[in-house]
Amino acid sequence: MHVKVTRCARLGVRAIGGRSLSRNGEPSDVTSLADLMDVAARRLDGLPLEDLRVRAGGRAWDITAVRDQDRLLAAAGDWTPFPYGVLLWESAVVLGDVLAQTVFVREGADVLELGAGTGLAGLVAAGQGARVVQTDHSYEALALCRRNAVANGVTGLEQRVGDWSAWSDGAAYDIVIGADILYEPALYGDVLRVLEVSVRPGGVAVLTDPGRTQAWRFIEDLRAAGWAVRVDRRTVAALPPCDPGAMVDIDVIEARRAESR
Repeated sequence: MHVKVTRCARLGVRAIGGRSLSRNGEPSDVTSLADLMDVAARRLDGLPLEDLRVRAGGRAWDITAVRDQDRLLAAAGDWTPFPYGVLLWESAVVLGDVLAQTVFVREGADVLELGAGTGLAGLVAAGQGARVVQTDHSYEALALCRRNAVANGVTGLEQRVGDWSAWSDGAAYDIVIGADILYEPALYGDVLRVLEVSVRPGGVAVLTDPGRTQAWRFIEDLRAAGWAVRVDRRTVAALPPCDPGAMVDIDVIEARRAESR
């Protein structure tokens, strides 16, 4: 059974249950990530994807995504993990704006994107000359990231599977970014461990969240672990299918790691 996530209510619940679409019924000869993403790309055709024009980071992007959450719930049925990442969220648009409006991203910077979803924020970073690794636990999301990068002619991105509870990437990055990844408090310890491994000394994590009350617990965890944390709130227009004129509060969480530990 799925728990519905209401976009306009900005709830922080993600659905769990049913069969795994990403791993169920794969051909026996599918062994590489590229193969798995190719299989996932074909499965995306069963979702109500739309070609959207989105402004973020000072320019327009052609993004393929699901706009209507109810249609996604009807189409995806019993997928596990449920592909909420293929929805376009306000947090991703705000994160793209933040990356373009600040000095975080520079030419040649190494950027890790957590929970990449449609890949919009990573596209903005790569468009500014960064080397971006996009991660997600969903092959469908990674396939969509790849599709959106090609559609916008952006290079310098790599897609990888990322499981926060079993993180295997030991590389350190200048910047770690994530939009709408603080939806489940039970995962906060895993996310913090990923940041501890992935943000190099003096580096920064930039996360955006739709004003969830429980996200403040994660912020306090960051501070207790020695991170310098700054939080700003932006109010932006809600994306369709919310009512015209609806607004959403998005928190921008900037967590900077000390130069030495």
